[in-house]
Amino acid sequence: MIIGIGCVASDDVLVTSTTWVAGKGRVLQREVRLGGNVRTALAAAASLGLKTAYLGTLGGDTRWSYVLDDFRARGVALDFVDFSDDVHPVLSTVIVTSDGERYIAFDDDVLTRTPLPPETTVAAALAIAELLIIDATTAPPGSLDVLTRARATGIPIVLDAERHAPGSTLVTDLLALADHPVLPAAFAMDVTGSGDVRDAVEALWSRGYSSVVVTDGVHGVYARDAQTGGVVHVSAFPVVARDTNGCGDTFHGAYAVALLEGATLLDRVRFASAAAAVVAQRQVGGSRVPTLGEVQAMMA
Repeated sequence: MIIGIGCVASDDVLVTSTTWVAGKGRVLQREVRLGGNVRTALAAAASLGLKTAYLGTLGGDTRWSYVLDDFRARGVALDFVDFSDDVHPVLSTVIVTSDGERYIAFDDDVLTRTPLPPETTVAAALAIAELLIIDATTAPPGSLDVLTRARATGIPIVLDAERHAPGSTLVTDLLALADHPVLPAAFAMDVTGSGDVRDAVEALWSRGYSSVVVTDGVHGVYARDAQTGGVVHVSAFPVVARDTNGCGDTFHGAYAVALLEGATLLDRVRFASAAAAVVAQRQVGGSRVPTLGEVQAMMA
């Protein structure tokens, strides 16, 4: 089972008629969508055939019951969830432009008061975890201990991080514990001080990870492990992007699936890239999770 730690977001999505550089545009469509890095990754992994579960605290107030409904509808187990009336999803406004790009404005103050569940729940989750996905930027207090225990018992850790948490070294600390960092190019270059994506992969690899994956949007993916013997590049699938929101999170979920199924690094990256491409070309308003058949068709 894949266990996920990180935030859940409630997104107000606005689809606009122009690109961002135009400065303004007409709203063509509005949609309320559940998001968040880990929630989307778990939903993708479940859709691709693996058992998944969320480890975290969700809002207990009935106003947030649609979050639970979403997890259940996506096949993500809630066995390791605690509830508190003091927490709720991160609230975001997502603007999707006519070229499929997106801008996310979010209010994540709630994360400072969103704890992990009690120790007995955490222990129960780790006891059956085959792989852990964590969004380091939104990880709740206590996550460092969870990753330390996961590493000690040999549980693979796929880590996502897009930026540093304000006033905290938690992201850096968690990054040091993961064995499969999957990072966007901008953040990989930031944490390594590199001016080039390949150099960033090499710098990360020197830290002793099992594999390093750096995603660079339409420019593809750069990766390395012991078998590749150097940095390899996998091109992005050539699709017409209509909505790229959640594509990176889908990549993480699909990558975790392929990792658990024993795929090579190149096959993991290609599978995850195909899953992200499937979602990117979807029209707004439909399902935002890829099916296995769609991913296989994209790869073919």
